[in-house]
Amino acid sequence: MPLTVTGPDGRPITVQVPVDHPDVPRRRLRGFVEARGHVSIEADHYTRALGGGGVTWRRVPGIGRTGSGMEPFPVAAPRRTPGRGDSPRLDCTVTLFTTGLVTVSAYLSPRNDVPANGGLAYAVSFDDDPPQTVNITRATGSDDGTMNAQWQRNTSDNVNVTTTAHHITAAGVHVLTFWMVDPTVVLQNLVVDTGGLKPSYLGPPESLRLR
Repeated sequence: MPLTVTGPDGRPITVQVPVDHPDVPRRRLRGFVEARGHVSIEADHYTRALGGGGVTWRRVPGIGRTGSGMEPFPVAAPRRTPGRGDSPRLDCTVTLFTTGLVTVSAYLSPRNDVPANGGLAYAVSFDDDPPQTVNITRATGSDDGTMNAQWQRNTSDNVNVTTTAHHITAAGVHVLTFWMVDPTVVLQNLVVDTGGLKPSYLGPPESLRLR
C-alpha cells in the first residue's frame, strides 16, 4: 500500500509498504508468529521441554551465535527413537499463515560423532506428523582428520545448518517439535521458511512471541 511521508523541507514522498492481512484473527495467535515469510525461534525459548528415560534438557548459556543453546543430558545417554510418548523433545508453539510446503532449518553447534552410532542425528515434526530424522554428520561432514573444508567452515562459523521439508495443511496454531535422537546435539535456533526467508549470515532475528 502507498504511504506518504513529509520531510523537514515540506516535500511529500510516497513509498510502497508491504502489508500482511492474515485470515487468522489476532485473538487466535499463539506462540511465535509468522511474519515476512518465516518464523525464527531461539532454542531456549521453547514452549515446553519434555524429558524421559533419565534424559533432561539443559540450557547451555552463550553457546549459540545469537544466544544460548539446548542440549539433552546426560551426554552418555543412549540413542532414542523419536515420536514415542516418552521421547525427549522440545515443543515450540507457532502461528503460521502460510499453507503448503515449508522448510525447517535447525541451527546446531558443530559436534563429532562421539557416540559412534553412524552419525549424530535429531528429528523434527509438526503436530502429529511422523518425525523426520536428519543425520547431521552425513549431511554436513565431520572432523575426519583431514581438516576438510566443510568441517573448517562449520567450526569457524560455529554452526551446522540442516533442513527438513514439511507440508502445512491449514493456517493457524501449530506445534513444531525438535526430537532428541542422539546426545551431545546442541540446538541453537529453529527457523521455519514459509517462502520469504532472505539469506543472511546469522539467520533472521527471533520472531514476535505471543503468550
